[in-house]
Amino acid sequence: MDAREQLADRLVRLVVIVLFIKVAGFLVLAASAAARDALATRGLVVTLVLAAAMAAVAVGLLQTRRWAWPAALFVLIADAVIIGGLLRLLIDVGIGLVLFQPPVRARFGLPTQRRRDR
Repeated sequence: MDAREQLADRLVRLVVIVLFIKVAGFLVLAASAAARDALATRGLVVTLVLAAAMAAVAVGLLQTRRWAWPAALFVLIADAVIIGGLLRLLIDVGIGLVLFQPPVRARFGLPTQRRRDR
């Protein structure tokens, strides 16, 4: 394993850890809301669906599934738009920037450089 592959592996593991922490946060939010009956059923369902999607994406990233990279971007955008909040947005943007790093893109079989037509 060369240095670029090791870097990609570390970055992907970092993203997966952050995604699983976010999933745990969603589950705590859903459990506390269900206990207090504070969220409407619709909000609870959205929270649980987003948590399940984030967990599936994290597992897909760990297994280097090609579908997991664009799905991760979709889940991050949905998280930022649906849930909102400045800190959440900053974390989501940070994860997105990590996913766009050339070694990470290469790990998922995505092009790492744009071609320039001259």
